[in-house]
Amino acid sequence: MNEATKRDFVSQMITPVEESNDRLVTSGFDPATKVEALKVKKQEAATAEIAQQEAAAKAKEATKLSNDKLDEAYREASNFADLLSGLLGKEDELIKKVRKFRK
Repeated sequence: MNEATKRDFVSQMITPVEESNDRLVTSGFDPATKVEALKVKKQEAATAEIAQQEAAAKAKEATKLSNDKLDEAYREASNFADLLSGLLGKEDELIKKVRKFRK
């Protein structure tokens, strides 16, 4: 059962039970405590869902920042390698080693 279906089920249990309160009490069962507990659990689940969505958004932002910073560092290293190649020539041993790192 997926998350949305579970949430719907919890919500959908409350209303008909509340509407049938008198009949349930007459049958010897007072659902008020269970309904109240279910409402609390529903609210806790909603609060946890909001926290999870906020965490996911922060994680997405952090991943983007991390990737952006890595791209900047790579471009800087690549430009540095090009500068060294221009200074030393493509056949220099240092440049040959650097070329292997890019692969």
